[in-house]
Amino acid sequence: MTSGGLKKILVTGGSGMIGSAVLSKLLERKGSLLKTQVRDRLAARAKLGKAMDITMVEFEQADFTRVGAQEMQALTKDCDTVIHCAGLVHNEGAAYQEYEVVNVRATQLLAEACMATGVRTLIFLSTSAVYGKGPFKNIEESTPPQAKTPYAVSKVTSENYLQSLNGRIPRVVVLRPSLVFGEGDRGNMLSLIKQIQKEEYVHVSGGVTPKSLIYCQDLADAILLAEAKAPAGFNIYNIANPSPVSTKELVDTIAEVLGVTKKFASVPEGLLKIGAGIAKTFMPGKAPVTPEQIEKLATETTCSIDKFVQTTGFTPRTALKKGIANEVEWARSGELI
Repeated sequence: MTSGGLKKILVTGGSGMIGSAVLSKLLERKGSLLKTQVRDRLAARAKLGKAMDITMVEFEQADFTRVGAQEMQALTKDCDTVIHCAGLVHNEGAAYQEYEVVNVRATQLLAEACMATGVRTLIFLSTSAVYGKGPFKNIEESTPPQAKTPYAVSKVTSENYLQSLNGRIPRVVVLRPSLVFGEGDRGNMLSLIKQIQKEEYVHVSGGVTPKSLIYCQDLADAILLAEAKAPAGFNIYNIANPSPVSTKELVDTIAEVLGVTKKFASVPEGLLKIGAGIAKTFMPGKAPVTPEQIEKLATETTCSIDKFVQTTGFTPRTALKKGIANEVEWARSGELI
């Protein structure tokens, strides 16, 4: 849909880490009418107004835990493109039913609304976690998903639903980003930064494990490239930096940004898991690291982005140190570290 020659784009989850980065990039690019879905309009306007000019953004308040078909159709009305960033994430204690409501049911309702209102492009933010807990090396999109966590299962369930639409939305793009970090992060990278700041971190088996990751602003660039260049039909792309980093390189970079000079010791994975398990039992909620976090640090999870690069020419623009510095600055400003 267009108005005066301008496409209207809806970004769901506009106040989240990825959604806000996408809005910022769209405002810089200009040339589109922008609408965003948020859970709390006033809070979102106050938050986003500190980082960007929101005078050209239409805010729509909708709670995806209880939204209905009519609300979804009102959201997507007159939109040419929907970029679906909203979702439940970083809640390890949540039951699958909670992920089902937000990540599956709401996505299906949104897709149905897109079909009803004539949306031509739907971009869905999935996750590389659909490949399982690993290890996997330079994994490609053709690899069958092995989702294990409730979060990953909810995402692959929505992927399968979107693929089943068989062209009823002319273009559907599923993006599977690796570990996303940057301003607004509340997940694994922020936890790692906290551990390093407190000097509680230890390398797992030398810290040689490679990891794929992506800075949130570079992910936003990738999303806009997908919107501009992905072909019609159903498409799936991995999104990450072309070159993985070792956990040691990542930790050294974080320590440098924080000004931490301690040389972190290396402990064998098995021994570290035993210690973490004991701490988790006798100090619930207070242990600096859990056995699950140790396993993540020790497991290679790297993705190939060749397919996306060939389609769009994507090249991340942010150096690792700069992206980490931006997250640290944001976390400090919010007194998170």
